[in-house]
Amino acid sequence: MVDKRSGRQSAEAAEQTKASILCAAADLFSQKGFDKVSVREISEAAGVSHGLIRHHFGSKEQIWHRICDEVHLYIQGLMETLVAESDPELPANKRLFVMLTRLMASLLIDPRPSRLAASAMGSKEELFDYLYDLHGNTEKVFLTELEKTQKEGYLQDSNVREIKWFCCMFSDAPATLRPLLTQTYGSDDEKALLAHWRLFARLIAPLLGVPEHEIPNPDSLCELMVEGTCVPGHLI
Repeated sequence: MVDKRSGRQSAEAAEQTKASILCAAADLFSQKGFDKVSVREISEAAGVSHGLIRHHFGSKEQIWHRICDEVHLYIQGLMETLVAESDPELPANKRLFVMLTRLMASLLIDPRPSRLAASAMGSKEELFDYLYDLHGNTEKVFLTELEKTQKEGYLQDSNVREIKWFCCMFSDAPATLRPLLTQTYGSDDEKALLAHWRLFARLIAPLLGVPEHEIPNPDSLCELMVEGTCVPGHLI
């Protein structure tokens, strides 16, 4: 007779192993780029055998696809939370400002989605296309809010792709240009990222007709991050 309890424990252990592999791979891909990471490195970082990774995922590309699926769900979840928490009494332009600045805070706290996109750009085109997902649910949320804002007379010449580019550019810059970030804002990571966020907010506020005195002045990015934001060291 099969011990159902043992079977359940084995299934739970297998899921935990897969989660450890994905977390280790996401960190490595975001730090070094897809092409420079080997399956053996992932196995060493995850503390599992090379064969076990092949058993669960088959190939490095399949690990990438699984991570991308998690990223899509993660960003979609953040956007849905932003919409749910946004003040319906605010004008559309100010709603979009709040959504973008809070999303930026979350992406700066956990830069792995942006770093994964950057690492894919220098690799196979299909890897980047799979992650970028131009027609996903996240873009639909952005598009709805953008259309409402444009009806109020703001961002008339912008589109979803441009907004996405602007957010990707700002969220990835601290990691890509870290020495310059330190020279500009100092070596304290939290203060430097907060100053970088303030720059983003100051640049986008006039485009959305948000007066300077309405720009938030938080003591830390954690005050602005969206519920559900990951932190380094955890699976996306």
